Amino acid sequence: MMKQNMKNIRIFSKLVVVILLIASNSFASPQLDVKALSALPENEIDIGIAALVLAKEVFPELDVQEYSAKINTITSAVKTLTRGSTDPDYRVRALNTHLYKDFGMKYDLNDPYVKNLQNRYINGILDTKKGSCVSMPLLYLSVAQRLGYPVYPVSAPQHIFLRYVDPKLKLQNIEATGGGGNSPDEEYIASLQISFGAVAQGTYLKTLTYREYLGLLIEQNGIYWGRNNDIERAIEYLEIAIKLNPRAADSIKSLGVAYRIQSKKVQSQLSQDYEKKANDCFAKAEQLGATDLELNNYIETQRQAQEKFRNNPK
Repeated sequence: MMKQNMKNIRIFSKLVVVILLIASNSFASPQLDVKALSALPENEIDIGIAALVLAKEVFPELDVQEYSAKINTITSAVKTLTRGSTDPDYRVRALNTHLYKDFGMKYDLNDPYVKNLQNRYINGILDTKKGSCVSMPLLYLSVAQRLGYPVYPVSAPQHIFLRYVDPKLKLQNIEATGGGGNSPDEEYIASLQISFGAVAQGTYLKTLTYREYLGLLIEQNGIYWGRNNDIERAIEYLEIAIKLNPRAADSIKSLGVAYRIQSKKVQSQLSQDYEKKANDCFAKAEQLGATDLELNNYIETQRQAQEKFRNNPK
């Protein structure tokens, strides 16, 4: 009897330790900041938590754990649909079924240029179920990662799509703004005016690591601070972003813009130094094959380019 009691005590003690560890981890994550996020190794990055930590800078009242739980709810629902299947096509279909039909995620056509901050951050799409080419792939990826699926982000000019990396899956690209359907690389090249040089250098259409994608998320906050006249903070964030993703041509251009603005705020040699840094960034972005998309009538232009490709894919 005593042996059984001792065994029960040991089991209870271990359970208490596990509960404390879970509690400490769950409440530690909101304390992360940009520098701490950027220092995380690949296997310790939770895209959902990272996105929420960054969103909290813009929406200070945001409860990271509350919104992380919302991601978990979606994740659990998709897991139920997959019924343990390891077939990648079945998994993608389950993700699409729940995210677009059950949860109701859809593109906010009233905000084609993503001026509404809610459409740039993951809390916005969790609240409204509407999003953009920024927030829709972000939520999709956050769920897929928590399911343990090999889904990764892919960068294109002013756009992010996803890729399910598994040789068993023939059509790996996932267009989150299009119901989770597939668009081939050639369609992105044609519709987003991507040069072959940019593809060859890995500027666009390269499967990104979580750390590289984290750089793009941090870039977004850098742009936010720049637009709110905190140029020094914007520069800090953009420099971190480029360290995480050195071939992110759009991030490099954003840093160039920030350097140029800062050059007009200081004087003498310091101004010249910032101007030189700005020019170096613009030259580097051009070397990497950065694409400058025409934003006027963006959605209609993209629709026409996609139709043209699909009618004549060669």
